Amino acid sequence: MRVTQTMLTQTNLKHLSSSYNTLARVQEQLISGKRIQKASEDPVVAMQGIRYRTEVREVDQFRRNVSEATSWMDLTDSTLNEVTEAVKRIRELTTQAANDTYESSQRQIIKSEIDQLVEHIGSLANSKAGEKYIYNGTKTDAPLIDIESLKAYLASTDPDAPVADIYESGAVPAASGEIKFEVSKGITVQVNMQPETVFGEELFKGLRDLSLALQDPTKTGQDFSTMLGTLDTLGQSLITERAELGARANRLELVDNRLQDHEIIAKTIMSNNEDIDIERVIMELKSHETVHRAALSAGARIIQPTLLDFLR
Repeated sequence: MRVTQTMLTQTNLKHLSSSYNTLARVQEQLISGKRIQKASEDPVVAMQGIRYRTEVREVDQFRRNVSEATSWMDLTDSTLNEVTEAVKRIRELTTQAANDTYESSQRQIIKSEIDQLVEHIGSLANSKAGEKYIYNGTKTDAPLIDIESLKAYLASTDPDAPVADIYESGAVPAASGEIKFEVSKGITVQVNMQPETVFGEELFKGLRDLSLALQDPTKTGQDFSTMLGTLDTLGQSLITERAELGARANRLELVDNRLQDHEIIAKTIMSNNEDIDIERVIMELKSHETVHRAALSAGARIIQPTLLDFLR
C-alpha cells in the first residue's frame, strides 16, 4: 500500500487529537479531584456515587434534626430549672408565713412576692425556641398562658374562679400534643414536655390557694404547714419531669455519636468510590505529557518536507 504525505498527516493529527483528549481527561481529574466527570465515563461509579451521596445527605439531615432537638431540650431544661427554683422560693416564703408571730401585713408582703413568682412561672410557660412555643403541645404558634388572665386570676378573691381561664385556649392542652423528631431511620424522639404535666391546673390552682390563704387573717401557721405538702408534691413532679427529659437528652447524645461515626464511614466510602489517587494521577499526567511530546517531535520530522524540497 502506498503511504502518501496526506495519510501521514491525517494519522499524525488523529493520534495527536487522541493524546490531547487523554491529557484533558487526566487534567480534569486532577483539577476536580474526582475520578469521573460524566456518568457515561463509568456508569457503575456514577450509580454508586448517587447512592452514597444520598446516604451522606440523609445522615446530615438527621444530625440537623438532632441539633434542633438538643436545642429544644436544653431550653426546656433551663426553663424547668427556673420553675423549680421559683417553687423552692415559694416554699421558703410559705415556711416563713407558717410562723404564727407573723402579722397580716407581713403575710401580705409574702403574698405579693409569691404572686410575682407565679406570674414569672406563667411567663416561663410561654417560652419559645426560635419562633415556636415549646409548652403548648403542637400549637407552637400560640402561647400557653394568657398573662393578663393569670394576673386577674391571682387578683380575684373568688375561691371558685375557674383556673382554665388562664390558658390561651381556655383549657390546658391534651396529652396528644407530642412533637417528635426523626433522628435516625425509624427512630423518633419526643422533644417537648406535655403542658398538663408541667404547667397543669394543679400547679396554678395550688399556688393561688396559697396566695388566697395569705390574705385570710383567720389562717394559722398550721394551715400553711399543711400547704407545704402540696408544694413538695409540685416540686417532686417537676423533678420527675426533668429526670425524664434528661433521659431523652442522654439518648439523643448517644444517637448523635452514632450518626457522627456513620457520617465518617459514609463519606469515606463515597471518597473511595469517587475521589482520585492524586499521586497516581500526577504520574499518569507526566507519562502522557512525555508521550505527547514524543508524538509532536515525531510528527514534526515526518511532515517536514515542503514544496521547495521537491523542487530542488
